[in-house]
Amino acid sequence: MKKIKHPFDPELIQLYSNKEFEGKPINSRHLFYQLNQNNKLNINSAAYQFIVQGLEEAKQKYPSFINANYTVASLANLTPLFVNPLANTLLVQHNFSECIKQYAPVQLTQPCWLQNISQISCCQEVIAVQVMHIYLQLTKQNRLQNLYLALLLAEGIKTPILHSFHFSQQTDISTVFFDFSATQLAFSRFPRVFFAEILGVTLAYLQLPTLIEAYFPNAQVALPLLKQQKLVLTPQLAPLRKSITAYLNLFPQHQQALWQRIQQGFCLYQLRMQQCWDQFNSQSSEFISPQQAVSQLFKQKLQSAKGHHHNIKLQGKPLEQWFAELPENNESFLQALKQSAYVDKENPLNSHLLKLFEFNGPMFGVFDQSERRIIENWLLDNKPVNKTACYQGKQTHSFIPLINNEQPLKKYANYTNRKLYYYLLNADLFPDVLPVAKVKAGRLLKFTSLFNPLPFKHYSHQQLDDFIQNIYQTEIANYQPLKGKPNISKQAYIWGIKQIAPMILIDGCWLQNCHSLQKSHSLQKSHAEIYQILFSIYADEIGNGQQQQNHCYIFQQLLKSLSITVPPVFSKEFIQHTGFINSAFDLPSYMLALSLHSELFLAELLGLNMAIELSGLGKSYQQLVDEWSYWGINTTIADLHISIDNYSSGHTFLAKKAIQLYMDDLLKRTADNNILDKHWQRIYRGYASLGFVGKRFKLGLPVYYMLNKVKS
Repeated sequence: MKKIKHPFDPELIQLYSNKEFEGKPINSRHLFYQLNQNNKLNINSAAYQFIVQGLEEAKQKYPSFINANYTVASLANLTPLFVNPLANTLLVQHNFSECIKQYAPVQLTQPCWLQNISQISCCQEVIAVQVMHIYLQLTKQNRLQNLYLALLLAEGIKTPILHSFHFSQQTDISTVFFDFSATQLAFSRFPRVFFAEILGVTLAYLQLPTLIEAYFPNAQVALPLLKQQKLVLTPQLAPLRKSITAYLNLFPQHQQALWQRIQQGFCLYQLRMQQCWDQFNSQSSEFISPQQAVSQLFKQKLQSAKGHHHNIKLQGKPLEQWFAELPENNESFLQALKQSAYVDKENPLNSHLLKLFEFNGPMFGVFDQSERRIIENWLLDNKPVNKTACYQGKQTHSFIPLINNEQPLKKYANYTNRKLYYYLLNADLFPDVLPVAKVKAGRLLKFTSLFNPLPFKHYSHQQLDDFIQNIYQTEIANYQPLKGKPNISKQAYIWGIKQIAPMILIDGCWLQNCHSLQKSHSLQKSHAEIYQILFSIYADEIGNGQQQQNHCYIFQQLLKSLSITVPPVFSKEFIQHTGFINSAFDLPSYMLALSLHSELFLAELLGLNMAIELSGLGKSYQQLVDEWSYWGINTTIADLHISIDNYSSGHTFLAKKAIQLYMDDLLKRTADNNILDKHWQRIYRGYASLGFVGKRFKLGLPVYYMLNKVKS
């Protein structure tokens, strides 16, 4: 296997190990749904192939974009094609509403391809920090997402939850919009493999107008969104170009190839957008008669209508017989219905037919508001309507088959924690490690619960407050300022600092995939808040787009100041380094495993997070600062945790708040205190796992130091 020298090495693509769907067609609607379900192992191969197919299609579509050699000028000149506006006759309210609805899958998933760009394996790299900073600016307070949701609401457009199966099955939204959104989601699974292409996608995103901006730039109701888009996107163009230049300069021997890949990513985004423009332009120009529109609507409802109208006749003929003869007698049926007593000829909107759909009517709930408008339009003999307003009929979609987990479980069965560390840290390259991570985390949590009884059985916020407060106060009370020489020598501390490198060089790893919580089936407001809390903690851990504040980078500088040299943390050489004791990989490999299944182990993750943040306060860290200072060891990493993890408003406070929100949501949904207590058991299991899984390392550290000292 080729040695990878950089976490964004251009040849990482050769390491990606799962290409099962190579050459197979991928259904974008189902891919969109699955990518929103966090089904990593089963879907990553399909997502990979979908990207590859899209890149090849873009290359064929825009060959002139991809042939140029890289220069500073060529980067500045990489701009999108001009978009032809809609004809004035098509700038009508209905088309505007359709535009908002059609584009929803795309807008509501932007810019998701950047959300995993700063994985813990690469978060301290300058290029990752730069791009992460751009992502944080683009998504600050979810401004664009919230404005788009408000626009949907203002237009009276009700859509299913984005992550639900029903959202992907809205066949009145053209498939090209799911092609686009599935492409965006697919890229988020490969932050390093397709890093060059992601840079190109982002460059296109910052420059290309959205569907609304291209076709309805003067729509008053959309002006807040369009104005905010410019304020958010435009300032990030210069930093992104700077990042692209820095990335290309990192790999001079690959520069031309990487530039072509960046351009392919740019062209793929442009292709997907162009397909949406073309499709919407075509749809906006195609009209069908009110008769055709209502005919399609009744055809869609036919199967559910049969068997409910045995006592009703139309022109002396049983309605069930009319249904049995549809759709062949469609025109006759509609004519008979319009001439019947169900329709008021003088005032069609007062027709008895429409009253059937009202509350307490026998057909209440059968037709939604948009479908009722189609019927009203038919009764009024209005002008032709746009095709996209009509239900296009249910389409069948092939599902991506599940993958048997037995093979990877066997493959990794005999791997030690040290060896697993490499694969868990690089899970984006080795997705077959995911079922192993699930089993590993589950097993360790089970053992934890066997040896760690609950501090209290029945959960309440007050009980949790008292529990955490007691631990905090005890730790604070136990701290005694250093007087005289420390009991632990400088050499012992230096050796110990090296041993914690596998953990601290991936500080924050347990939260690196908290984005998956956005796609939780329980999309309560509190879950959104929990995600925001956990992501804010992770963003703090990796420096919020500032390398000097990145915890992993700060610890790396500490190692450097002590003349400790270790291989790059993402490399195989790191786990092969003989200077580490085996148990140094116990806790970090467990945390990595848990992070790969954040949604499944959410309760345990909240408990673990609480334990980690609380451990940064009190005696242990304060004593460490005193003794490191005595020996002239830089205390920045310890000082930082004491500060940022503070009990009043820092990470400890946020960790407790996340648990309380989780339990509030659970109680609201179940109203069952027994279920609450079971989830408290899970939370505490996660809390106790920090000490339990790390015990072998903690107990062995002084022993191995003495053995090492004797050996030396």
